[in-house]
Amino acid sequence: MYFANPIFFILVILITFVVLLYFFRKQYEAVINPSNLLWHQAMNEWKVSPWIQKLQQNLLFWLQIAALTLLMFALTKPIWFSEGVRGEQLIWIIDTSATMSALMADKPLIEQSKQQMKQMADRLNGQEVTVIVAGTKPKILLNRESNISVIQRTIEGIDVTYEHENIEKSVKLAESLVSKRETNIHIFSDSVKKDDLKDVHGNVTYEIHNAHGIQDNIALLSFGVAGKENRISGLAVIENQGGKAKTVPFEVSNENQTIFQQQVTIPAGKQVVVNVPDLPQRRSYQAFIKTRDQYVADNELTAVYSVLNPTVYALGEINPFFIKGLETLGIKTVQLDQNTPLGLKESGIILAEGLPVNDLPKMPAIYINKKQNSADLIELKEPIKGTETGLTEYVDIDKTYIKYASNPIPGNWENIVKSGKHPLIQSGTMNGQPAIIMNFSLENTDWPLHPGFPIFLYNSYQWLANQTGFLGYFQPGEKKWLQFEDDNTRLEIFNASGKSVSTLKLNKENFKAPYMPGVYQAVSEGQVYYFSVLLDDREKRPRSEASFILNGSVENEKELTLKPNESIWFWMTCVVLLLLLTEWEVYRRGSRA
Repeated sequence: MYFANPIFFILVILITFVVLLYFFRKQYEAVINPSNLLWHQAMNEWKVSPWIQKLQQNLLFWLQIAALTLLMFALTKPIWFSEGVRGEQLIWIIDTSATMSALMADKPLIEQSKQQMKQMADRLNGQEVTVIVAGTKPKILLNRESNISVIQRTIEGIDVTYEHENIEKSVKLAESLVSKRETNIHIFSDSVKKDDLKDVHGNVTYEIHNAHGIQDNIALLSFGVAGKENRISGLAVIENQGGKAKTVPFEVSNENQTIFQQQVTIPAGKQVVVNVPDLPQRRSYQAFIKTRDQYVADNELTAVYSVLNPTVYALGEINPFFIKGLETLGIKTVQLDQNTPLGLKESGIILAEGLPVNDLPKMPAIYINKKQNSADLIELKEPIKGTETGLTEYVDIDKTYIKYASNPIPGNWENIVKSGKHPLIQSGTMNGQPAIIMNFSLENTDWPLHPGFPIFLYNSYQWLANQTGFLGYFQPGEKKWLQFEDDNTRLEIFNASGKSVSTLKLNKENFKAPYMPGVYQAVSEGQVYYFSVLLDDREKRPRSEASFILNGSVENEKELTLKPNESIWFWMTCVVLLLLLTEWEVYRRGSRA
């Protein structure tokens, strides 16, 4: 044991002084003796051991010595060895992915990790702690904090976000925060392997705490619906990731009403495809497997039904190559007269050219951004390059010649094809609906002469058809810019049970999907938009890994540290106060006697 303030042992001088006061204090006792002989005998005994007898008979003396001794030890702050945490700086990375919601002993795995973090926080001895959540985009919750109560509150507030963990980016972020020579990075997850940390910093110790939980699991890997010949059918894939064959109930429902159910037997380690014929037409469907496994997040999937072959409505002065290209693909196209009111409310896709954006109906659209004035056109001099997306699949756009292009429409668009920094084809949301923007006219390009042109029309048609009346599929917590006609659009998000989840003002914030998987409705000015939040496919195949240490030894995982007891001085002081009260009572009674 050590002492934080040994200088206060100088108070022993005060204790010695009190003892000396008692040694030289005059004391008188009344002794009744019938003869001088007895008096001399008593005095002789007193002279043999006078100091010991004085001390034995004086209770006040002992109370004062005890009080001073305890006060001295309280001020010196006793310190002893206790279990601590290695490192001057600690960085904790915690996985909040969907698999951390799996149950072990009726507690989620994330609670196991949080409990470990809390126990480590109790053993801290002034070290700085940084806490990082390893989501799709790592987030710093706490930076170089040494207050244990603040650290404990931060840990308590961590919860599962259902995002797929990005351990690699989280480790890179943690390494950028290393500021001291002895830094330990702790990773709390369920499936981190050594291969995931191949390029880590060699001078930093990494301690990986993998929570053990999922031993057996049944997963609904995929579920979708499609319409054909006035019939709607579905398809589901179920996987048994355990070691024994199992039979589970599979159901498809809509708004808590079961519309299909079947018992499915899945062999160990195998997948089974379930056909769901003749579904009634609904806007969305929920598929369930009802099994009591440890991991329930992958037991449910949602699918949104949209019209498979919507009609294309051509508005404005559409170049004939568009119409011929669509008709060649077998896509029904209707050319509307210029005098046709633009308040079109039918389900379908708009193909518009040369019209103001604000005059377009609220429908998915392919919009050709054509400038009437040639002075507004920009001559392209740099090579044309496309990105790898579903819209440019099998489209050899790099060999296309485009002479002039228009300035892009303001907004947050995804650039699909560019010439240098000038966007030529963009995708995004317009008037609350999915849209594809072409910032050039066909008369200024030879694209219709290339085989990639009809392929691009087909890709665009399929992309818009799959998102008709549908905002799209999102990852948990995914952020995305949605462009609506009114910049002050207010979106209220409802879950499948009709409960309001959040409200967004799109002029102040980006659209952010909820974390919980499922089908949601986004309501704006009486119009309803559907979207679906799906688990990352990697979260449907959970695994458990053993804990391990990199750049360190297992023997030194826990170390003893000198740690002052912050409460002992308080209790010692309370005892001192109690002794003083006792001394006062003894003195009071002695005076009265």
